Amino acid sequence: MVSYLQRCYEIAIPVVPLIRLLNPQPTLTRPQGRESGDGMNSYKPLLPSAAPAPPHESPLNNHRRQKSMELPFETYDVFTDTPYRGNPLAVVTIPVTIPAPPTQAQKQAVAREFNLSETIFIHEPASPSSVRHVDIFVTNAEIPFAGHPTIGTAVSLLGAGVDTLVTKAGPIPVASTGGGGGARATIPHNVHLHAKRLRDLSSPAHLEGLSDVPAVRAAELDAPVYSIVRGMSFILIELPSLAVLAQATESRFTGPVAELLDDGWRAGLCCRFYYVRTGGGADDDGTEVVTLRTRMIDALCEDPATGSASAALCCYLGAASGGQKTSRRRYELTQGVEMGRESNIVVHVTMKGNAIDEVHLSGKAVKVMKGTLII
Repeated sequence: MVSYLQRCYEIAIPVVPLIRLLNPQPTLTRPQGRESGDGMNSYKPLLPSAAPAPPHESPLNNHRRQKSMELPFETYDVFTDTPYRGNPLAVVTIPVTIPAPPTQAQKQAVAREFNLSETIFIHEPASPSSVRHVDIFVTNAEIPFAGHPTIGTAVSLLGAGVDTLVTKAGPIPVASTGGGGGARATIPHNVHLHAKRLRDLSSPAHLEGLSDVPAVRAAELDAPVYSIVRGMSFILIELPSLAVLAQATESRFTGPVAELLDDGWRAGLCCRFYYVRTGGGADDDGTEVVTLRTRMIDALCEDPATGSASAALCCYLGAASGGQKTSRRRYELTQGVEMGRESNIVVHVTMKGNAIDEVHLSGKAVKVMKGTLII
């Protein structure tokens, strides 16, 4: 496998709140934090793909002076089977028949045009294959891996016999969940529970911007900080009820998040993920089932469905439970309700003793649009 370092130009950046990393200018888009890095178990955000074009100049202009290309696209609402819910995704196919594939700048311009949390490009193979190479973009950068594009793309390719998506982070095994437009992906993981919590930050001034709701703020201060992989960390904030969860709002917390992370882990993203335990039980086969309501909220935006945060939370809960009941647990998460984009995410965590052995992310997706891009 070609390593990530061989395939893309990497930079190291400090940990920052999600909205400031992916949307550094004060514009009101809805970028979404995603995993990135130099291997399946170590992610760092990539260098933005292209600087903003000078006034009156488009990154597509040079190509248009030669000859335009047409690329088929579809959009899917992911982690739902109901159109206009879930998390939208643009899926663009790069046909093998075109003379030259779109450039990095052109793909970035397309992602900005869609203005979704992610746009994914599928490279059509030259001969029949169960493998597809993909490129994942947010509105201002390429990222190596993300959960909701992986599930959406897997669903879009179910009829083509595809079992592997090769991302910049490496190959991701995918499979059908057995009908109904669902797919499952094996999630890379290298989990780590950090020593500090928000309460431990060096200055009280650093806590400005946390919630004004007493129950939410108290939970924020003492929430564990957990990494699913190096460079992708979450403050996992458990709230006592759905009524309190509804009171969580965007806040302009700008504290030194890097102080929360242990040495060797201080790069990438660190985001707040709120959750409420809503039930539990067991399947007929003895698999323990836990149901959760969640919200991913950052400084200026809310995300309707976040696969990486869901996987991190479920790994944390699985590890915290130890080997007490079954070795395999299924977590059913509902996210995006408060913003009118209800999403349903399933995470299976398999334990080996007290350690995380396997993590699988699954969900449905429904096609909403299709058409042709002219570049």
